[in-house]
Amino acid sequence: MSIYKSADGVDLEQTAQRTDIAHFMDVTGVDKQATAQEDEGVWARMGTGWTTMTESPSAQTKERKYINEKSSRKNITSYSPSFGFEDLLMFNDPTTRKVYDIYTKRKTGSDATVTIVTVDMFEEPVKETYYPARKGRYAVEVSSCDDDDDMIIKGNFNGQGDEAQGWFDPTNGKWSDTDPAAVV
Repeated sequence: MSIYKSADGVDLEQTAQRTDIAHFMDVTGVDKQATAQEDEGVWARMGTGWTTMTESPSAQTKERKYINEKSSRKNITSYSPSFGFEDLLMFNDPTTRKVYDIYTKRKTGSDATVTIVTVDMFEEPVKETYYPARKGRYAVEVSSCDDDDDMIIKGNFNGQGDEAQGWFDPTNGKWSDTDPAAVV
């Protein structure tokens, strides 16, 4: 057994701020400005207007009790991730426009999905600009669009299968499935 010792100068009490976890949506095709080149997508940061983005991994479990034990065991078998969201109806923002379009046109199935990249910008970047990230497809479930003054869209982004683990360059909108540090 040993005792963990942090590297010199590492503050173990430092916390991530909400602005350190960034979300980007593929807005390809939303308007003339959002035309993808080389199948990479057009990524817009979900920021101004988005007042809530609450992630729920929703771990699914299976419980078993063995005959030789008094207590049961619970294992994680899968996940059913979702993000609860609230967004001011800033209709010129391409991420808002994409969600609003799904809502007003009552799109269903694959037409009601978006691709979102979640970037951990509190981590050290790899090759100066790439941060650890995960990319997933999400079904857009709008539960309401109302308020007394400014209109607010509320709902959930519901996970569609497994998220891809990788790296994202938020400055240039580039996704990488392979570690950019390994590329020579």
